[in-house]
Amino acid sequence: DYVTKPCELQEVEARRPDFEDTRARLRGVWMSWGDTDLGEGRIRAAAQRYEQASQVPGLDTSEAAGKAAAIRIGLGTSALDRGACRGAVADLRGAERIAPGSVAPDLLRQAESCATTCLQLTLTADPDSGLADAQLDPLAADVRKRIGEGASEFLRLRSSRPTDTKACGGRTVPGFYGRPMNAGPYSGLVRVTAVNITRQPALSLTRQTVSQHGAGVDTLVSYEQYDEDLTGTISGWVTVTDQRAGGMSVPLPVRVTAQATARWQRSPVSPVTRQDPFTRQTTTAVMVDASGGRARAEEERRRARGVLSEKLLAGFAEETARLLLSTVDVEPAVPDPSELPDIVSQ
Repeated sequence: DYVTKPCELQEVEARRPDFEDTRARLRGVWMSWGDTDLGEGRIRAAAQRYEQASQVPGLDTSEAAGKAAAIRIGLGTSALDRGACRGAVADLRGAERIAPGSVAPDLLRQAESCATTCLQLTLTADPDSGLADAQLDPLAADVRKRIGEGASEFLRLRSSRPTDTKACGGRTVPGFYGRPMNAGPYSGLVRVTAVNITRQPALSLTRQTVSQHGAGVDTLVSYEQYDEDLTGTISGWVTVTDQRAGGMSVPLPVRVTAQATARWQRSPVSPVTRQDPFTRQTTTAVMVDASGGRARAEEERRRARGVLSEKLLAGFAEETARLLLSTVDVEPAVPDPSELPDIVSQ
């Protein structure tokens, strides 16, 4: 009997990989499935079925590969006509992978060209923002790094320096009523307006620890632990300007919060006397000098402020990069066409 489920044929093939009839049937099922999808308007699904048929080993799969590539080319051409250039690139590359040489090089270059745009990035801080000058360049470098890590291959990043001479062009995106429209290149201005750090009153807790002095002799020492919470915020704006659309800009607010804790200890506040159960010797805790408590507190506060500043700058860079990419590196989705040229169904 003719087996109609691809999963069953794949199971048989796994057991008898040299069984040519099984592989022929497997290819036939995928082809038949693709024909059905194509006839019922499921064009992209049909391409996937034909591609599966082209991957059956040991058989001539040129027909299946040709059909899959033809559909991909048709989808890519349709997407290109509607301005969905990045989708067009994906389909055209898929067609070339399935059937090398099936895509005209000029067509693929056209799709890649209209999918690519550029972002010129500038980062500044208001004079009274509270951001130190030494922090500005590392923050700008972090923003650029995060954009580079998260951007698609179609976004080129430029700086505002005069020495940066990279070509910076626009791209084509789907517009209203299925008509393509031009967008970009873009300018991105990241501006830090305020950095604030507040310190909550320190909370103290009395704790105890055991200090051993010789065999069988220990001393119970009481001390105070201080916890001081620091809360910080960094605020600013990300303004994206479409240079092609008459300088139309989109301002987006950025606000990041973070916390850190300063913790330090003070010397014992009360002596405790303990008697050794074997020697009957008594030992009294000696008061430790507490004169260095303020210096230790200030040192711990500086450390906590440094940790808090790192958290704030990292969070600001991450949120800034996310906003920029969500504005300049996305493309509106368009549905697949319901039909393609006759060449696909031949």
